[in-house]
Amino acid sequence: MKIIKILALLGGLFLIGNAEAHYDSHYRDYRDGSGFHGHRGGARINTEQWRQRQRIEGGLTRGQLTPYEYAQLARQQRHIERVERRFKQDGRLDWRERQILKEKLTRASEDIRYFKHNDRYYGGNRFYR
Repeated sequence: MKIIKILALLGGLFLIGNAEAHYDSHYRDYRDGSGFHGHRGGARINTEQWRQRQRIEGGLTRGQLTPYEYAQLARQQRHIERVERRFKQDGRLDWRERQILKEKLTRASEDIRYFKHNDRYYGGNRFYR
């Protein structure tokens, strides 16, 4: 049982690390907003995604997130990235697309805060409540 938990944790860390490497190489052109026809909203969205990823990783390393909570938050972040990629297919983000992404990021931020402060802690191979 202990080995399964460790493997699940390592698998989750691998997925986030892989997603971050993909993120850095794929969205490098959009950080300054130039990929959005002068709209600065895209750069703010990518910055918020980066901050949320840092909060998730920090919560995992400090034991504030259980492996299940971590997997849920990682899945939510991948969903937001897929939606963003779909919106960017025409080369820009319009006002409505930015609003949708902001709403999804706001919800994700609320979920991160809830999971980090729900009094469930993961200490190695034990859950504390």
